[in-house]
Amino acid sequence: MKRIICFTIGCLLFSAIYLQGCMNSGNTIEQRGKEPSVPIPSNFDSLEYYFVDIDLFKIGELEDKKNKSEKERLLLSVLEDDKLDLSLLPHLKNIGYVRGSLDQSLYSAVDSLFFLKTRTDHVDTSCIYEFRDILVFYKNKQCIGIAKICFDCKAMVSWSEKPNFAGFGDWEDYDKLHLLLRRK
Repeated sequence: MKRIICFTIGCLLFSAIYLQGCMNSGNTIEQRGKEPSVPIPSNFDSLEYYFVDIDLFKIGELEDKKNKSEKERLLLSVLEDDKLDLSLLPHLKNIGYVRGSLDQSLYSAVDSLFFLKTRTDHVDTSCIYEFRDILVFYKNKQCIGIAKICFDCKAMVSWSEKPNFAGFGDWEDYDKLHLLLRRK
């Protein structure tokens, strides 16, 4: 009986301390996961855009293939990994990615999507990412950021040296960017 009383008192103390911490945090549950971001212009002066035209069936065939070539393994790693490996940039063309052209007049639109806004939605999807689109941001011929994007899933994996990509990621951002990149 003494153990039950001690256990109950311990649980009540733990609960009180935990709840006190939650009330003192000043954040609602919705606010806790959000990182504050201050919109700062990126000042990138060059932007490379890469795209690979491969459908899910072809990707599935590559995954199932027993003896993959080095090129196929590399392609799958770029498509499917939610990590960025900067050493792969020079090999994108060799594995099937095509460098698209993006007119410099569209840079400000890209800048406004990635850097000059604050994200309002936090998109979570349950699909399997296939990163067919890659943006590489440069300043003074130095890579300052990369974004691998899956437009189907509305997902992005990014790295940036100084600019913060925290602004990009609302549902409509993916649609706007997709239209910008696919302009002819």
